Amino acid sequence: MRRWVRMTGGLLIWALHFVGIYLISSAADVWSSSEAGSARWIGLAFSMACLLAVIALAVWLGRGRREGSGEEAWERRVGLTGALVAGIGVLWQTAPLAF
Repeated sequence: MRRWVRMTGGLLIWALHFVGIYLISSAADVWSSSEAGSARWIGLAFSMACLLAVIALAVWLGRGRREGSGEEAWERRVGLTGALVAGIGVLWQTAPLAF
């Protein structure tokens, strides 16, 4: 299980971010307006938490053992690539909230 978390952790955080922002926007649309300031701030705070989680995952993967089998190095590279894609995705999905 730990191997899968290493490889797909960033993508899972990105998926959680997508669902969370969608739910926040939907709830804001029902209660007031999706343009409401409070919904934007909640969305920005949630996005920052997800981005910090992606960064923490990347640091955890980067500090992994350098020596080891080629399999472990490959898993680490896949995980770091997923974390990079997830970080870009979180930033891209957060951009409409910020402007």
